[in-house]
Amino acid sequence: MTPFPVEEIRSRLADRVDLAGGQRALSRKIGIPQPVISKVLSGAAETIPESLINALGYIVRPMCVPARKGMNR
Repeated sequence: MTPFPVEEIRSRLADRVDLAGGQRALSRKIGIPQPVISKVLSGAAETIPESLINALGYIVRPMCVPARKGMNR
């Protein structure tokens, strides 16, 4: 789980792809396979790999959230 929406991660990834000069260039720079970058950008990936989140400069931290509204007393 990330502290901000998946679409925010995709947007930041798209920005990094543009700055790097393409998916292959970014792949070489951050060490994440280009097909992984492509799947995340297209929405085909069910989850965003933690390694990619880390490569974008973020960390994944566990967090607890209520399962349903009204469950916290």
